[in-house]
Formats: sequence, C-alpha cells, structure tokens
Amino acid sequence: MNLELSGVWTLVAALVTIEFGKRMNRWLPWLERGNIPPAVSAGLVLSLLLAGLRAGGWLDVKFSTAPRDVLLLVFFASLGFGAHLGRLLSAGKGTMVIVLAITLVVLGQNFAGIALAEAFGRPGGLGLFMGSIAFAGGHGTAVAWADSSEAASLPGALEIGLGSATLGLVLGGLVAGPVAVWLATHKVAETRGTTVFSRGEEAGPEREPAFSSDRWLPSLLWICLCVALGPILRDWAAGQGFKVPTFLAVLLTGVLITNIADVARKPLDTEVTDLVGTVALRIFLAIAMLSLDWASLVKDLPMLLTAAVAQVAVTVIVGVVVVYLLFGRDRDAAAATGGFIGFSLGAMPVGLAVMRRLNTRFGETPRALLAITLAASLYTDTANALIIAALFRWLGS
Repeated sequence: MNLELSGVWTLVAALVTIEFGKRMNRWLPWLERGNIPPAVSAGLVLSLLLAGLRAGGWLDVKFSTAPRDVLLLVFFASLGFGAHLGRLLSAGKGTMVIVLAITLVVLGQNFAGIALAEAFGRPGGLGLFMGSIAFAGGHGTAVAWADSSEAASLPGALEIGLGSATLGLVLGGLVAGPVAVWLATHKVAETRGTTVFSRGEEAGPEREPAFSSDRWLPSLLWICLCVALGPILRDWAAGQGFKVPTFLAVLLTGVLITNIADVARKPLDTEVTDLVGTVALRIFLAIAMLSLDWASLVKDLPMLLTAAVAQVAVTVIVGVVVVYLLFGRDRDAAAATGGFIGFSLGAMPVGLAVMRRLNTRFGETPRALLAITLAASLYTDTANALIIAALFRWLGS
C-alpha cells in the first residue's frame, strides 16, 4: 500500500514526531543528557518502523518536500541574522583563537572525509557529508546540502549526512567532557579576570514582550525578504560564474541585512528571528528524519563508523593544539577546549552543556564561555557553508 502525504499532513506528522520525541527524552533521561533533539530521537525510531513496513511490503509512506524546502530557507535566514561581524571584530584574543580553530577543524574534517570516501571507493564529494557538513554543521546543514544540485550525483548523501550528524551528537557529549577534564586536572591555574571584549557591550534597546505581534511582524518581514532575495542573489552569482545553493544565498542575504542594520544602529530583533529559526529547524528536521531511507545506509555503515572515529581524532587534535595551547593552558583554556570539541562534533548545546559541567566541578570560566558563544554563533555556520561550497567547486573541477 502506498500513502503519499500532502504538505499539511506532512507538517502534522512532523509535529507529532516532535511531541513523541519530547516524551521519549523524558522517559529515557540519557537522551536528554546527551542533548539529542526530540526530532532526532523520535525520528530515528519512527523512520526505522516505516522502513520495516516498507521492506515488508505493507506500507510505503511518501512525505511532501514542499514544507521542508520552505522551512530550510527560514532556518538559514535566521542563521544569517546572527552573524554580527562588528561584534566578532571587537572581541578579544580568545574569540579569535576559536575562529582560527573553527576554520582549521572545518578544513580538517572535510579533507578527512574526502580521503575516507575515496579509500572506500566512493566519490570524494560524499566525504563532505562525513565531514563538516554533518559534524560542524549538524542535521540541518546535512539536509540542506543533500538537497542541493552539488549532491545530485551522490546517492545516499542524505542518509550518510544525517547518520554522521547523529553520531556526532553522541560522540560530542562522550568525548568533549573527558578531554577537558584531563586538561583541567593536569594543568589547573587561576582564571584570569579579563574579558574577551575590548569594551563593554552596549545595552540593547527596550523591547516589547517576546510574544508581542509588534515584535514578530517586522521579524517575519525580514525573514520573508531574505527568502525572496536569496534566489535573486543566487541567479546573479550564477551569472558571474559562481554556483551558489539557494539556502547559502539566503544565509548570505541575512548576513548582509543584519550588518547593514548594525551599521545604521537599527539592529534586528534577533531574539525573535532566532526563535522562528529554531521552530523551523525542529519541524524541518522531523520531516527529514521521517524521510530517511535506512536500506541505503546499511551498506555504508563501516565507512560511516570509520569516518566518525577519524573526525573525533581531527577535532580533538585541533582542540588541544590550537584552542588549549593558544588560549593560555589554564582552566579557561580547558573549558574552551571542551566546548569547542562539543560543538564541533555535535552541536552548540552539547558544547555549552560540557562547559557547564566543568564550571560546576572546577569553577567559573567566563572568558571561555564568552569566546565560545561569540565565535560559534557568529562565525561557524557562515564559514562552514562558504568552505563547503568552495570544496564542492574544487571537487567538481
């Protein structure tokens, strides 16, 4: 029996999946401790169930891609609004160290992924889905690039990307903490009282309550404008000889708009745009997880696991050699290393959770927390997208 769901029913299925995932995470506390998103935990279970029904010839469910495509662009628009370049440039040495480390880990993860894909007899481009697309980028980035024209000739890219991203979430929580604790216990020093800012942050303007429509309507206007202008930027870039995926064009449009607003001293309400982006990501991720084709992933499992081990090695090496050594080899450096490994393998909540546990045990590390938060939120997604686009271009040449 074949069942093809409309866009509305696909959204219903995604929202039911998220609610089920929230209950799963409450029933199984280790999922919550590992910062596994409800859409991933329930999506894995339900996609396996659907795969079994499909394999048995009982039920083959097809989900509409239209809602997922729109939600993807909304999510990347919200990411672009968070890239305040002025704040990044005004930050201190600590943040610049994390920026350097992010650049190196994105390059290292991708070159490791390309090498492993070719070693297993697969196209080098598929290695990017076992590189920073999945690990530094995460589930949303994996689905975005899997839907791009660059991945059209890479069968199984979606499943490999989502599988790697899920492994990254688990490994980020498992590896980051022990590495940071080892560094902290072998070289504990007093945390310097400096801040990563060269000057204090200016207080933001007073806002209406978070759920005021007066705040939401302008934010929705900016998001819709990004989604509308993104394809125009994409087509212009294509005319100049640069192939840019639509979601990347939308992200860059968001970066341009938010920085123009900052220069004009009319900053966007990123509290609301972040919330809209988070909602879009959660629903988008649930649809992607439900659409997984597990049959195509089984044959690539050895390659997937080998790549995960390699990415742990790459990320830990960059964390220790760059973050720990350049950050100052003190307690802040150990915490920054743990946070860096956590978000470079898994996601920002993983890195912050690791740092919170370290602060409870060894004391507060404000310098590390500010550096990780600034660099990860303002730099990672934009740099990752640009580097991946360049590598796809290089591999296709």
